[in-house]
Amino acid sequence: KVRRATEHGPTARPKPVPSPPRRTRHEMPTATQAALPLLTLLAVTNAHPHPVESEESCTCEPGAKAFESYHIHVLFYPEDTSGGGFSNNPHNSKNARALRTAFMDRFNVTTCDEKPPIFNLTTLCAFAVDATGAGYPINAAPFVAPNWAVFLPVDRYHDVVPWMMANRGELDFLVHPNSCGFTCSPQDHLKWSIWGGNKWPVRFEL
Repeated sequence: KVRRATEHGPTARPKPVPSPPRRTRHEMPTATQAALPLLTLLAVTNAHPHPVESEESCTCEPGAKAFESYHIHVLFYPEDTSGGGFSNNPHNSKNARALRTAFMDRFNVTTCDEKPPIFNLTTLCAFAVDATGAGYPINAAPFVAPNWAVFLPVDRYHDVVPWMMANRGELDFLVHPNSCGFTCSPQDHLKWSIWGGNKWPVRFEL
């Protein structure tokens, strides 16, 4: 008869003792692994711009809150490079550049620091332009034509806007409030704005 080997028999093989898992150099400590999802979330969050503080409670209802500031946009025709004789039009970039220079000299303003959001500036300033006098990118929404722009604090409205109206020549400009960051931009540009000169199309819809 063949005698079967039992667990305690003389021919039974000893059970192998499992060894602890070896950590390779590519594995991270448990604490780091636990923190990784949080670190990833923070990185993604910081990669996207946060809304300005005022946007957290936006309603866009007329009169719900006071206007925080204003922007002025002076619109003009693109630079004429065709040689077709349109460069002498009074809405040309040469006149727009001249008005910008006169504005900056009159109010002793400098170029805006655009690192903060464009609604969170605090002093009168002019946004940067290219060689043609246009802010960049040119024809950026919501505008359909080149323009140069100004950040206007509420307490400077009374002296800046009348000067612009008196010195604009044939150029047209838009003054719109900043009521709640980007959230209420359609209302700011279409419902609560004023024009000096002729009204131009603005690519917003309500």
